[in-house]
Amino acid sequence: MQAEGAEVRVWIEPKEARSVGQNLVPTGGTAVDLVKWVREGFVRGEPGFVLFDASGDGPLAEEVRASGVPIVCGGKFMDRMEKDREFGFEIAENIGATLPPYESFDSFDAAIEFARGLGETAAYFKSDRYLDSDATYGADTGEDMVEYLEELIKRYGGHGKCIIQEKIKGVPISTARWWNGRDWVGPVQYTIEHKKFLTGDVGPSTGCALNAVWFDHAGKSKLYDALGFPALASVMRDKQAPPGLYDANALVAPTGDAYFLEWTPRLGYDSEMTSFRLMPNLSEHLYAIATGGEPPAPSDDLAYGLRIGIPPYPWEHSKKDHPKNAVGSLISGEVGDLFSGPFIGMQLRLSDEGQVQVASPEAIVGITYAQGSHIENLAKKAEKAAKALKPGSLSYRVDGAKVLMEDAKAIRKAGFAVHQDLL
Repeated sequence: MQAEGAEVRVWIEPKEARSVGQNLVPTGGTAVDLVKWVREGFVRGEPGFVLFDASGDGPLAEEVRASGVPIVCGGKFMDRMEKDREFGFEIAENIGATLPPYESFDSFDAAIEFARGLGETAAYFKSDRYLDSDATYGADTGEDMVEYLEELIKRYGGHGKCIIQEKIKGVPISTARWWNGRDWVGPVQYTIEHKKFLTGDVGPSTGCALNAVWFDHAGKSKLYDALGFPALASVMRDKQAPPGLYDANALVAPTGDAYFLEWTPRLGYDSEMTSFRLMPNLSEHLYAIATGGEPPAPSDDLAYGLRIGIPPYPWEHSKKDHPKNAVGSLISGEVGDLFSGPFIGMQLRLSDEGQVQVASPEAIVGITYAQGSHIENLAKKAEKAAKALKPGSLSYRVDGAKVLMEDAKAIRKAGFAVHQDLL
């Protein structure tokens, strides 16, 4: 947005990541300072808004919105939709979506007692608490589930709401659309991603290891209707849902059924780093959403994003004061301007000498990006861009085209449309 000519300021809440963006965009201060700055712009006749990119700041977002400052994402409704699974399930069921059978529990201890009776039934465990990105666990048997939960309780304790849900075979796909505070606007956005860290879907799950994003301008896919999005509009108006991106994670089964899994009412990482590049002007897009307007139409290209990490990624629990964290590690090679080329920086900063450095102990470097024709071409371009970065210890997957084409073929076989360049 800064490169498009917008004046921006960034406030980052987690203290371990507050140097992210340093010398790239204006950062620092407090959330109150940021909102004050936007309001001062109003006095000068300058339009503005506040973007909340993650969930968890609902009360603050409500205060900002009530003060008359337009917002994108953020709010108690969005927080509850994502973090209270039963609340989210109730919404999904009421708008006609189909859910895999599940049982809810008030604690991990209660869940483990239920798991002892699963026998040979395969199931998933999901927690309302954020434990780490690998905390959603798929067990093939009850014994497997009990073993996992026993270890989980040792690490995190037994408290916290959670569910155990029947494991259904299928392909995960995300369906999302922008809400401008009054209605759905723009085309439907679809994302297929893989979370496993290593090539071949091996290793721990990350937030995202690779993804493909496209917009369904022609409305060909039945998935949007199957998940109840048209009926969701009245719920959104009734709840005074804030403007933003509302995403339903679903599973497409070989039988042709679509199963709702969970809501992601916020920006997705890395899907929005990928989807934003399909916008003709991101600033205009987000301002239209914030103020109840219709955003410019995005490209109909297929977009591909490949996550780049540096050790100790994907270990999430390193702190800033850990002597061997990645903060300060130099990223060089063909880095470009960190946003408009094939490399999009994420958890980075510029040193006073102009060097690109890792700025968060989580150690996510960014994504390499390509858009256009067939997924095989896009994956090759993204992998080539990744190889052009240094140091050589950067990590990324090299099977994106293979796994995404397999997913796309399975989704189409089940009766749902996908972007032609995925096939």
